[in-house]
Amino acid sequence: MAPSAVVRRGTAPGRHVYDVIVIGGQLSGVLATALFAKRGLQVLHVPHDALGEPYAHGEFKFAHAPFLVPPLKSVPAFDEALQELGLGPVVGRAMQSVPLQLLEQDRWFELSHDEKRRGPELSRALGADAEAFDELVRKAQAAADASDSFFQAKPDLPPEGFFGRWKFKRQLSRYPGLELDTPLPKDALLRRLLPFVANVEAPGPLTRARVLGRTLAGPVLYQGGREGLWHQLAERARELGADVLAGDEAVERIVLEGSTAGVRLGRGDTTYRAGFLVAAMDLDVLTGLIPEKQRKAAAKVAPTVAAQKACVTFNVVLPERALPRGLGALALVDAPSLDGGVVLVQVLAGPTAEQRVLSATVQAPIALRVGGEPAIRALATQVHAALARVMPFTRPHVTFESTPWIDSIQVVDNRVEVHPLFQLPPQSWLGVAGLVTHSPWKRVMIASRQVLPGLGFEGEVLAAQRAARLVETGLKKNDPLKKRTTA
Repeated sequence: MAPSAVVRRGTAPGRHVYDVIVIGGQLSGVLATALFAKRGLQVLHVPHDALGEPYAHGEFKFAHAPFLVPPLKSVPAFDEALQELGLGPVVGRAMQSVPLQLLEQDRWFELSHDEKRRGPELSRALGADAEAFDELVRKAQAAADASDSFFQAKPDLPPEGFFGRWKFKRQLSRYPGLELDTPLPKDALLRRLLPFVANVEAPGPLTRARVLGRTLAGPVLYQGGREGLWHQLAERARELGADVLAGDEAVERIVLEGSTAGVRLGRGDTTYRAGFLVAAMDLDVLTGLIPEKQRKAAAKVAPTVAAQKACVTFNVVLPERALPRGLGALALVDAPSLDGGVVLVQVLAGPTAEQRVLSATVQAPIALRVGGEPAIRALATQVHAALARVMPFTRPHVTFESTPWIDSIQVVDNRVEVHPLFQLPPQSWLGVAGLVTHSPWKRVMIASRQVLPGLGFEGEVLAAQRAARLVETGLKKNDPLKKRTTA
């Protein structure tokens, strides 16, 4: 089976009142939970949408989607958070740097990070064009560095309020590197990697330069995927005193009354309250949990980060011998017949030593799900046909097939969309920002992938840190002298 997290049952809530409650299974939520616990706050985390768990289908467990991140040191905000949590070495050991392969019908080659292998490999595949291609990729990697000084200054992104926006605009003039774009041509296969590493349908210059450049500098796979990292952070949060519930624990509804926010779980009638609630879930999911009379507050915000497309993954189990010789752990397959023109392929460990899970991810309209299983199966057939152009003898050896759009209960029940591609408004800050951290409801903060979708994984980390800072500040302002209860 695909590498998956070790699933541990979460604890039951140990209190009725907390400093902060975090809801949602996105990485930003569990990171914020761990940071709150490390800083001495009483925190309850309710995953709700089970994104932190691999989904079960038959006797197998599969990752919901590929999880591909830049090298640890190239995401300073994440490295800083891990050092605070004492997880740097642990997470570093679970990260595996892998070369990215480019698969076209008439040529295969590997973009190796080993200088001794890179030159000969490119020369073999590209001949006289090898040197120019190599230089273009290096320039794309270097383009990511142009925005480093801006992020090192730790600006409030996205800015909020009149004075926040005014201050932010003044800051921008000092960082001309923010306007730098990737040098990769629009039709380059490498550029088509972007939807899998950033949650936006039409990436802007900063996304193309920073997210793509960082990823090309050294793609990293985490042992157990996104779910594996989620559980690593959740386990650390528990060690630090947080109450992190089981991955399938859901919020029945959110309670907004007076100076507190609260949640009611499906397990009973108890309402758990806190000074603040942090939502690590998409706004449409969050709004469905808000009391109906208070939902209108989200009407103006909801269209800001709508999604009409998503990345959908098709997982197959097959014998290792059925895979083409030379196929590595990560590849981009040219697929002109598919939306986006590309398939992202990952090869993961299988249920036995002789088996592997081949994970193929493509872009697709979310509306396709309205057609139900027949429409999704038809797309799967198209994906297999595209893969057959480069691996023609693999399909007959498949022993099991699965996709979250059909086989993940949370996805089928519309509790979550695994990897939506958001459409950002024209006025989006730097082309990467969506929702602000302060939600339409006074005691609710947003720390989801919709805050900075154009920054991919780095955006989730920054959203978590921003929400954590604002909650801590809010608690101090509202209750500077109150002694924290332990009941």
